[in-house]
Amino acid sequence: FEVDEDGEGIVDAPKGRAGNYTNADDILLCNTWLQVSRDPSVGGDQSRDAYWGRMKEHFDVRNVSGIDRSERSLRSRWSTINSDCQRWAACQKAVDK
Repeated sequence: FEVDEDGEGIVDAPKGRAGNYTNADDILLCNTWLQVSRDPSVGGDQSRDAYWGRMKEHFDVRNVSGIDRSERSLRSRWSTINSDCQRWAACQKAVDK
């Protein structure tokens, strides 16, 4: 639910988009990536759809926020986190030199 434009009353939130990811959601997604990507029983020879299906399944079991995240949403958020981590690692490497 959201407050209306006048700051009074409550209106239904738009249906098409879940709320922003919280720090807890980001941590859960990172931990999910670690668990799923390091699972020796599956290996690296799986389709993208199978991989992200496993990511969503693992994420959903541990998600306590009450917000249902789609596979597409998880992939998009992971792409942002991964990009930021790569940028940080490049900066760290430059500092180390």
